[in-house]
Amino acid sequence: MRPAAPTPYARGGVGHSSRVVGYELRQRLGRGGMSVVDLARDPAGRPVALKRVVLHGSAFGLAQARQRVHREAEALARLDHPAIVPLLDVIDDGDEIVLVMPYLAGGTLADHVRTRGPLSPGQVEHLADTLLAGLAAAHREGIVHRDIKPANVLFDREGRAHLADFGVASIRDATSGLTATGSPIGTPEFMAPEQARGEPATPASDVFSLGATLLYAATGQPPYGRCDPRVALQRAAQGRLAPLPRELDGSLRRRLAPMLHRNPRRRPTAAAAAGGPTGTIVAARGPSRRSAALLPAIGAGTLAAVACLGAIAAGVWYLRSHRVAFAGPDATASPAASTPLTAPCTPKPYQPCGAPAAPNTDGSRCLGEHADYDADPTNGCEAAPDTIDGQPLTSSLSANLVPGADVDRYPVPVQDRFQLLCDGTFQVTLAGPAGAAARLELYDGSELLGAKVSRDGSPVTVSVPEPSCLADDSTELTAQVSWDGDARSAAPYRLTRTGSF
Repeated sequence: MRPAAPTPYARGGVGHSSRVVGYELRQRLGRGGMSVVDLARDPAGRPVALKRVVLHGSAFGLAQARQRVHREAEALARLDHPAIVPLLDVIDDGDEIVLVMPYLAGGTLADHVRTRGPLSPGQVEHLADTLLAGLAAAHREGIVHRDIKPANVLFDREGRAHLADFGVASIRDATSGLTATGSPIGTPEFMAPEQARGEPATPASDVFSLGATLLYAATGQPPYGRCDPRVALQRAAQGRLAPLPRELDGSLRRRLAPMLHRNPRRRPTAAAAAGGPTGTIVAARGPSRRSAALLPAIGAGTLAAVACLGAIAAGVWYLRSHRVAFAGPDATASPAASTPLTAPCTPKPYQPCGAPAAPNTDGSRCLGEHADYDADPTNGCEAAPDTIDGQPLTSSLSANLVPGADVDRYPVPVQDRFQLLCDGTFQVTLAGPAGAAARLELYDGSELLGAKVSRDGSPVTVSVPEPSCLADDSTELTAQVSWDGDARSAAPYRLTRTGSF
């Protein structure tokens, strides 16, 4: 496609001067439901992407939106991370906002999967490490993306991945909280359940959407299955996720399953999912320019006094820590005072000072997918995982849900036997552990056939009638068992199948 002739790009509108900025439009890169993206050149001749977003609302609402956009632009400008596409400028242009970002020529993750197929497990692991690190940095700045999807993962010429469009969802949401079509902000196929229900997006929502994006990178499938966006939105609101494909790499399965948990409180933070510290809290700001400017005004005498006080305090600490008695001019240290004290012991959650680590722990956390369900640190992580997950359900089986985010899936072969009245029925029954609630879901591919919750051991049954009288209805379904609620138990559940088509 031949690029369009260069067009000068004028800057003006509310909150800006009327000077002309030398952005020259080169060609149209793409168009979405709420925006268009153009390739342009900045005054230095560098390629940039100009994303034009339409705002909706009253004149008063638009004015408020612009104020909010520019406040958020200041926060976005602080995002300095190699895995995040930076926001270079924000331009008012009538009823539209134009975002200026660097142009990345490597295409999107959506393009890559569509044209070349899913990534290898190693490539997805590397992609996860890169993007989770960038997302954790954004969350520490108090910024939530709200619309992570494969189209917002961009690659540069060297193949490095970057998260793009931070703040775009917030800008579209600036007036009424809805797009022009009245749907929740985000993309249904990759949206967290709480977002689909209209609840405010949180960092946990971003973690879900990134997990959904990584699942797409690995399999080419979104978490709610391939369907109409309206159906995907309904499934998202109900938390009806399709089972993770059986062929998904085991390491990726263990990494993505917690990120895709229906309950946002059960998802790891971005930093934890990346293997870093769990506390992706909003970072505290350093001293302001005003306070920093006051530092040179402190006189040398004041600094000397502070240093003197510091030396006195250090001396007192040393004498006390080495047990030296203040007994007057002839004071002497006790025999023990001549030997420095050893560093004080800090007890760990599963390892008191002077004691070995509790079973199945390293002193600080559970190991080997064990879990601590009884909250008793003396017996460590007493809940042990089973090895039943993934085995065919041919009659009945017993298994447990360990660790806490465990989701068990079983292939269920179903035969079509002759039924004179075409009234064949297939059933799966779940009796969950006492003291907790377990959820049974039965799938045909990505289609949810039914779901029931077993509470405190009471059995529940999901029944499926024979689909057809004339055709052979033999198939393989998937039974999925997961927790429903926060209570946990290491006791086994029992899964039983009966009937046929």
